[in-house]
Amino acid sequence: MRTDLLLLLLLLIAPLPWLDQPVHYDEANFLTLAEGAARDPWRPHSVRINWQGTEQPAFEVLSNPPGIAWWQAPMRGQPIPLRRAWMLPWWWLAAWGAWRLADRIAGSPSAALPLLAAPVALLSSAALLPDGPLYALVLAGSAGTLEADRGGRRIWPWALVLGCASLFRYSALPLPLVWIAWALATDRRGHVPGLLAGFLPSGLLALHDLHAYGDVHLLAMGRFQSVSNTLPDLHHKAAAALAMLGGAVALPIAVPGRGAGGPMLAGALIGAGLGAAWGWQGALFAAAGGAALGSAGGAGRERLRLGLWAGGGFLSLMALRFTAARYWLPFAPAVLMGLHRQGSPAQHRIAALLSASLGLALLEDQHRAATAQRDLAEVAVRIGAQAEAPSTLPPDPPEPPGWFAGHWGFQWYMEQAGWRAVEAGAAVPAGRLLATAREAWPQPVAGRCVPFVRREIRPEAAGLRGYAPSQGANLHANWVMGDPDPVRTVLPWAWSGEAYEGLVICRGE
Repeated sequence: MRTDLLLLLLLLIAPLPWLDQPVHYDEANFLTLAEGAARDPWRPHSVRINWQGTEQPAFEVLSNPPGIAWWQAPMRGQPIPLRRAWMLPWWWLAAWGAWRLADRIAGSPSAALPLLAAPVALLSSAALLPDGPLYALVLAGSAGTLEADRGGRRIWPWALVLGCASLFRYSALPLPLVWIAWALATDRRGHVPGLLAGFLPSGLLALHDLHAYGDVHLLAMGRFQSVSNTLPDLHHKAAAALAMLGGAVALPIAVPGRGAGGPMLAGALIGAGLGAAWGWQGALFAAAGGAALGSAGGAGRERLRLGLWAGGGFLSLMALRFTAARYWLPFAPAVLMGLHRQGSPAQHRIAALLSASLGLALLEDQHRAATAQRDLAEVAVRIGAQAEAPSTLPPDPPEPPGWFAGHWGFQWYMEQAGWRAVEAGAAVPAGRLLATAREAWPQPVAGRCVPFVRREIRPEAAGLRGYAPSQGANLHANWVMGDPDPVRTVLPWAWSGEAYEGLVICRGE
């Protein structure tokens, strides 16, 4: 027990060295949404944002409920490390939930260690994203629901906690339904009225949306997400989802429990077949994910619950516009418990150490990539300040210091400096500067723009990379930037020495 508590403490403080990470990936979108919540707490999605190159209300393009915006709104204007520290209480709640859930499902608190050491969990622990609160509420709500079931206590408060996860990501919406299906299948029909409390937060949010926006955001996002459901799209999403599960969420490094060997083998074969279109690495990652997913299946009351939870999650991911490793978080506990519920404490510790090693390596890579984007944004701002403004500019309305193309952290720092995102397909005004981030999904522009500055930031040596276009790896989506079109990918990470980011500054003609 002392060893487990020590490892748990180390996992709890693991995010601290990376609290100074600059804004990166989708964090910029959620910080903008938090700005909207600070200005108008009732209508945070009214804030305008440039996403995919077109400025429009966040209600139209950000597929997430406002929970993270409401949580971050009080920290508006505070330094980024402090805003990351503001996320840590959720990480500590996740630790409590993981400890209790592992004790109830695996009969050993040491099984909580892989739940917290999962690479995607560590990446989300202090991220300015909804994923940390989502994971914490899923773990705590599920653990409390199990304890209430076995202890004969009221189940509705814990179902309510579980339902609150849907205030941070809509992907948590199916979870109360999973528990209701389990109750019906195991002669626990008396739990169903209490479990219905899990839908109360999302129901109240829908009423809020009707009052605030005249439409339900979840329904609007359903229309927005339903654009990639052809057979090639579904094949791609399935392969990517399994590859990310096996490579960054639930690494199949546990000894299979009794009855799990067959489902794991079947899952591995299916995954390998789906991922083979992306080479041997795609087949290997997807096979690992298929085996991990299969571990939640099999006979028995516990495996029925885990199978419904994990299998329902996989089907939910297939309905999304694209997939990412962190999208597994609402369903990761089921897969991780499937892998580790019959393992020994020693196996749990080994699995946690291996998973955490990968997670910390990816955290360091993400920190360096974020720093590169921030540093190149500062280069662009400095060069823009030194550039002579053309005399033909009208004094009114005032023009921004320059224009930029690109998203993620690059967008955040450029906007903080007063630069404006160019609209997709628009031309850069004559004489004005355009700064383009090569990797951060820049929108295309029209007209002629003459480059006069090119910079890039490269690592000193090759290493583990969560975003490596040349290797076809992206932890955060199943696409990478291509020339001229995006390229389908499935790998969650790769070994690469390519540049973190490149910057081009040109002048419009």
